Amino acid sequence: MKTLVVANQKGGVGKTAIATHLAFLSAEQGNRVLAVDIDSQGTMSRNLCGDAELPAGQAAQLFKGLKPSPTRCATNDHIDVIAGDRALSDVDESPKLGATALRDALRKYSGYSLCVIDPPPTLGKRLKAALAAADYVVMPFSPTRESVDGLGELMDTIEDVKRTLNPNLTIVGLLPNLVNARSAAQVKALAEIQEAAPDLLLPCHVAARTSVADMLAQSRPVWWRSRGQSQRLAADEMRAACGYILKTVLKK
Repeated sequence: MKTLVVANQKGGVGKTAIATHLAFLSAEQGNRVLAVDIDSQGTMSRNLCGDAELPAGQAAQLFKGLKPSPTRCATNDHIDVIAGDRALSDVDESPKLGATALRDALRKYSGYSLCVIDPPPTLGKRLKAALAAADYVVMPFSPTRESVDGLGELMDTIEDVKRTLNPNLTIVGLLPNLVNARSAAQVKALAEIQEAAPDLLLPCHVAARTSVADMLAQSRPVWWRSRGQSQRLAADEMRAACGYILKTVLKK
């Protein structure tokens, strides 16, 4: 099982939407996917499970050395979900939590081709645990000044984890998300990143379109029965970006 973490230390960059679509696309490619939501907001869990009643404290059990039974995705039988909720907030405060607790727990699961981890958008024990457990990390970001400024801190965290916990962690790259091509400031920010880190910026992007959230509210990927030009464009962009990432992670 390959493990991919979708990370950013700043919220509001569409990280969870990318993680959810990676799970959907990999499942549509015929893979069994384990989606692990360790964000206390539980957004990926709701994206995938809809209105299903989810077990309380499910993801938090991973950090206690337990192996909770996943919940099946509402719309795709190839995806199982370990749901996140507010119980995860206690994890960062636990003095007994080891840095490899999540990695050790995930090794108990078999039969999956891909594990997608959605951590919280803050530096803390859960983000470090996710990076320690991962084979790959992809970093979605919105090309705004605040988001770009946070990328340096995230890279420092990744390098620290590679040095101390997980030397085999591979960076897939930076994915521009929620892009507004009409914004001169965003175009400038992307150009600056291209100049500063040309090897890290992925050759694809996802624009800011309401159809992405609209479809996730139905536990569906944006390309499902896409209607109208805006949704079709969002579908093409999201599928291309997720396909590029999965080709790197799964070597297909």
